[in-house]
Amino acid sequence: MPSIKPVLRSGLFCGILLAAANAALAQQFAGQTVNVIVNFSAGGPTDVEARVVARHLPKYLPGVNSVVVRNVGGGGGNIGVNQLGEASARDRLTVGFLTWNPLNQIIQEPTLRVRYNDLKFIAGMRQTSLIYIRRDTAPGISKSADVAKARLFRLGVMGPTNITTLRVRLALDLLGAKYETIQGYKGLRDIDTAMLQGDIQVSTNSLPGYFTFAKPNLVDKGIVLPLLQFDRADVSLGRSPDLPDVPTFYEVYKDVWGKEATPSGQKWQALQLLTQLVDTMYRTAFMPPNAPAAAVEEMRGAFEKLGKDPEFIAQYEKVVLTKPHFIVGAEGERVVAELVKVQPEFVSFLRKYIESMK
Repeated sequence: MPSIKPVLRSGLFCGILLAAANAALAQQFAGQTVNVIVNFSAGGPTDVEARVVARHLPKYLPGVNSVVVRNVGGGGGNIGVNQLGEASARDRLTVGFLTWNPLNQIIQEPTLRVRYNDLKFIAGMRQTSLIYIRRDTAPGISKSADVAKARLFRLGVMGPTNITTLRVRLALDLLGAKYETIQGYKGLRDIDTAMLQGDIQVSTNSLPGYFTFAKPNLVDKGIVLPLLQFDRADVSLGRSPDLPDVPTFYEVYKDVWGKEATPSGQKWQALQLLTQLVDTMYRTAFMPPNAPAAAVEEMRGAFEKLGKDPEFIAQYEKVVLTKPHFIVGAEGERVVAELVKVQPEFVSFLRKYIESMK
């Protein structure tokens, strides 16, 4: 009978080679400095979160030298997205930690030169956002429904095609509020400063910006009232556990128009569409279109582990004052896929609505 030892040795040797090859594939970032593009300026909510992520991410990327955050602001966030989407072969391992604006892709905004669908999705972060109003807005605001009775007030925004701008305008329109839009602010922190100074009366923010600046400097001092939080994609879910004391848009709508009233029409449909996109993922992480598949999988795995890391969660909650809620895998990819499914007639409505502001 022939000996089987050589065969076993050969099989063992092949197994060792295969394991080594898999290990090499699983460590695409070893020996590298990972650059993280943030598409808004330093000190803002997106930047604050990105730096907490960058501090803990190397634990799950074996052999990484360091993670460096680069702020590429401007263009309502589009400049940073463009830079990520047009990354050279040398920068194909770059990660973008973004406050994304899917509206720009839907309406084919010319300043956005790349499509989110062409980027490599890594992860998303679920976050609630809200609107707040100065209490001294004439003739005075004591409860959320008073916004419908207020005299003409000023809403501060970044630009007409910013998805945050559109959501606030749609909500105020549906509530029957009278306002003028003051645009051109570079970021939400600048808008909050304008609120503090009384230059504008209404603003909006995500939870990190709200908890770290607006709440201690505006809400707790009695200057502003949290007006409403945007409903989650399923309005029946009610208030976010992160904002248990702030009414939803749906609640305020019924306080203004009556308990039996239900929002409808194209503006309501538009608000629902935008909510579906940004309720699931307010922050997003992508890699360039030319990122190697193995690197994408490794980075996805790193973010998935990060979302379960007690040290990261504790520091994130300490800095941002809310817990991180990661979206990974198929759920996030489904959201990105929705961008190419919006019907042309609805795109036309959105463009006309935006043009009315310009």
